[in-house]
Amino acid sequence: MKTKLKNMDKTKEINIVVAMKREAAALIKYWGLKPSNISKKIFLNKEKKINLLISGIGKNNAEEGTIFLAEKTKKNSFFLNIGIAGHRDFKLGEIFLVSKVTDNKTNYNWYPTMLWKTKIQKAPLITVRFPKLRYATNALYDMEASGFFKGARKYVGPEMVQSIKIISDNKKSSILNISSNKIENWIERKIIIIDKLIKEFLTI
Repeated sequence: MKTKLKNMDKTKEINIVVAMKREAAALIKYWGLKPSNISKKIFLNKEKKINLLISGIGKNNAEEGTIFLAEKTKKNSFFLNIGIAGHRDFKLGEIFLVSKVTDNKTNYNWYPTMLWKTKIQKAPLITVRFPKLRYATNALYDMEASGFFKGARKYVGPEMVQSIKIISDNKKSSILNISSNKIENWIERKIIIIDKLIKEFLTI
């Protein structure tokens, strides 16, 4: 029986979900992403095979945005969440690849799988409903990742869903010290690392 490979879309794209405009600003500029006619929340560069959606803050927005992006893009896409997170001890501006995502309300866990080695540090993450001023565990804290994973995993396996977080607050500098300019600068400083990871995604 002949397979219909010629009808199967093997083109890889990467779907990026961020919560805020400030998280997206440096990425849009670096990759030359243009507004989409699909939605004012989506920016893309078809040549670079990058689609980016600004979901809004919170896990529900992240889940809904990820599903919306998945429905509007190729089925063979990778999914990457990029954003800020807090941690008790990590330095501001450090970058981490999330090794485990736990929803603080449901206690449900997601375990991203990497198909290759990376030099990016890894750390577990807990998604919470409200920003944290105290860090009860030695984990990253954010407000979107569990919703992003829940949405993306409806379409692809664990090896095709990843999350990158940049430290925005810790016990020495709380969320009250975060500013829009700081967020944009932190991501801009790590954009070469992020870009390298995306290129690796698209070549496997």
